[in-house]
Amino acid sequence: MRLIICLLLLAACATPLPIQAEQGMPPVKNAPRPMVVVHEANVISQETPPHGALGMSTAYRISDAAPGRTMEFRRRDLHPGSAIGEHVIAHDEVYYVLSGQGEVFSGGTTARLTTGMAAYLYTGANVGIRQTGDEPLSLIISYPKSVADNDSLLVDLDRQPDESIRLWPDGPPGGVPDGLAQHYVSRDNPYGLVDRAIHDVTDPALAVFRPEHPDGSALLLIPGGGYKWVVVEKEGYEGARWFARRGTTVYVLSYRLPHQDWAAGPDTPLQDAQRAMRLIRARAGESGIDPSRVMAMGFSAGGHLAGSLTTRFEVDVYAPVDAADTHSARPDASVLVYPVITLSQPHTHGSTSQNMIGPTPDADTLAKYSVETSVPAGAPPVFILHAGDDAVVPVENALMAYDAFRKVGVKASLHIFEHGGHGFGLRGIDTDPLQVWPELVRDWGVSEGIFTD
Repeated sequence: MRLIICLLLLAACATPLPIQAEQGMPPVKNAPRPMVVVHEANVISQETPPHGALGMSTAYRISDAAPGRTMEFRRRDLHPGSAIGEHVIAHDEVYYVLSGQGEVFSGGTTARLTTGMAAYLYTGANVGIRQTGDEPLSLIISYPKSVADNDSLLVDLDRQPDESIRLWPDGPPGGVPDGLAQHYVSRDNPYGLVDRAIHDVTDPALAVFRPEHPDGSALLLIPGGGYKWVVVEKEGYEGARWFARRGTTVYVLSYRLPHQDWAAGPDTPLQDAQRAMRLIRARAGESGIDPSRVMAMGFSAGGHLAGSLTTRFEVDVYAPVDAADTHSARPDASVLVYPVITLSQPHTHGSTSQNMIGPTPDADTLAKYSVETSVPAGAPPVFILHAGDDAVVPVENALMAYDAFRKVGVKASLHIFEHGGHGFGLRGIDTDPLQVWPELVRDWGVSEGIFTD
């Protein structure tokens, strides 16, 4: 309380720092300013940040420097072993420590955090925070927030995950193959949005987006990337922000790729997906979710992985590592968005199939890893979404999936848009018939008992 009162009293005398004033602009190209870490006992309130009074309210004149923006103050409690994974920030941020201990790392520098300290990070910086010690690390994170229309699909574009959960704290099954080094690659797009992909994933994780008003539902989002990389924002964070606004706790999965010499070969991504579902349920109590209301949603190659999880949830693809693996890996409902379903010609996506099972698979391998050939009667209900003019992953994939689930008596819903192509996600569709797809999914999820009205 003392901190918040201080922030409000001092806001009028602040000198604004440079900010990125428009929602969705691309990352700043110049090198970001290095982070500054201070303790409140050493602050001189008459000076401007980072050496003046703590708090983002003292760093901005909202009406002058950031028209159309309001301030966001979020409390984050990182439990032992958890972290906010590294991410590029699109605005200045302040991390103030209420209690506990941790470390903040940015630009190759790591600084220790304790109660009463604050870390100032600047636009374009790559930032991460981890909890240390035995007690939770409690933070207030403050930053300018773009005011988005509640009807917009792209919302809260400045928002980053609240927490990152490593799937395998002691390392993935079988160890990391030689020569792999996980890294991010930025991609161009016509919307001026932040758009990254993770290459050579070695430390798969769940990026968590917590809702302000949770309804007990959970969603495992699995982005695509052709099993060549894993998309971050486009089919991950952007959807997570939209569903989190509606009360769902969202977990965005980064997963290992099957063609990179992992011990499990084609089963490598499924190891991560099964483990993710089990971890979500194992943490249900502390996360405030109902373990019987967990949906999986996958896009493109991520749709193949979500389909594999939906049909092969009981297949043993790794040895249990802890108590979390006593939980079921079966989703309670699944959504497959422009999914790769078959790995067989003529309707597969060639590079996805090759990255999954190689260039010359035999018939048994094709049958084992194609979703339509292995649907059990106990699979959860599915919602399948595709565009009829998809020239990358043919719409026949959606038709094959719908037919396969119906044949074994699994509830299936199919929606095919006439136009849309491939990979639309939530981008550029606000005035297109495609704009209704998230609400279609959500309404279906309500009917299946996952979401609430």
